[in-house]
Amino acid sequence: MRPRGLGAPAPPLELLTAAGEPWSLARVRGRNVILSFLGPANCMFCRAHVIRLIQARDRIADTGAEVVLIAHHDPELMMSKMMHSLNLPFTLLFDKTRSAYQRWGLGTVGVKAFVRPGLYLEMARVLLRREKSLGRAPDQTQMGGDFVVDRDGRLVFANRLRSFHDRAKVEDLLAVVEKI
Repeated sequence: MRPRGLGAPAPPLELLTAAGEPWSLARVRGRNVILSFLGPANCMFCRAHVIRLIQARDRIADTGAEVVLIAHHDPELMMSKMMHSLNLPFTLLFDKTRSAYQRWGLGTVGVKAFVRPGLYLEMARVLLRREKSLGRAPDQTQMGGDFVVDRDGRLVFANRLRSFHDRAKVEDLLAVVEKI
């Protein structure tokens, strides 16, 4: 199933939480939802994005929106690499088969992602901040993305990553949520 455009009903999303409990997008109908599909467990750009979301949690809460993170690695790997030392206040879902990633139109990285100058500039910035390497993880090629689904279940914002570092800015996600 290919995702439809903005204004159309959001694709289904039914996955398990880190605790193994079922979770569904239909369950939060009536609330605006920010969805961030994460890349590999060792993606420093995804970790930085999660940290920025955590830093904005009060502003997000003021809008009444819910934040949901989706990962394709097993919970233990995600917690030991990307989420280590983070007190995650958001729902974390797991999609080991990456079927939700496909349903939401998220592909895998191609060679072009490695030849983007912005990737190396952003990597230099991260290294200058002295962030530690998150090591290696399996399935390095899965790209992530950021979406906003309105309280009626319609897709109102979509940013499907074409490179590791082109995440939607948290300010942009908040602006969309505040507007709807």
